[in-house]
Amino acid sequence: MQHQTTCNALQQQTEVAPLRSYAVTDRVLLAAQPQPEDWQRFVEAGYQTVLNIRSDPERAAVQAVAARAVGLRYIHAPWPAYELEPEHLAEFARIVEDPATGKLVFHCRSATRVGLIWMLYRMVHQGWSREQAEAELRAAGYDDDAIETFDFCASDFFERFDPQQR
Repeated sequence: MQHQTTCNALQQQTEVAPLRSYAVTDRVLLAAQPQPEDWQRFVEAGYQTVLNIRSDPERAAVQAVAARAVGLRYIHAPWPAYELEPEHLAEFARIVEDPATGKLVFHCRSATRVGLIWMLYRMVHQGWSREQAEAELRAAGYDDDAIETFDFCASDFFERFDPQQR
């Protein structure tokens, strides 16, 4: 329930330009593209690290300056929207499980790719079933269309790397 409270508080604080976000735990917020006013709001909500997986290096450089200006650690890891590799998940696991990361805002443009990576992380690195991972994302607020996309992309990932988990 704590993560839902944190998510609601952050969403209420972003009334000027609502940030589409999904708190999956009390330490991880999956989010769409933050706006300039969101950086300080992340700090106020207790977040310490921002992980941006968008591929736009110019936007990432601007975001890095803004995030660091308010005291956030900023990581840019331009992972693909499709055809994720096991190495991407391993790098994500290192980031999310590192105690130095603290509370994490994990974002892409629309919050879809981060939802998929979170689902795959739960399944591959934490041994969750697909049903458990999907249920967590639904509880965080992802809709049927998003879950359908995650399911399709997860199937593709497992067909390429672990056919037994399809």
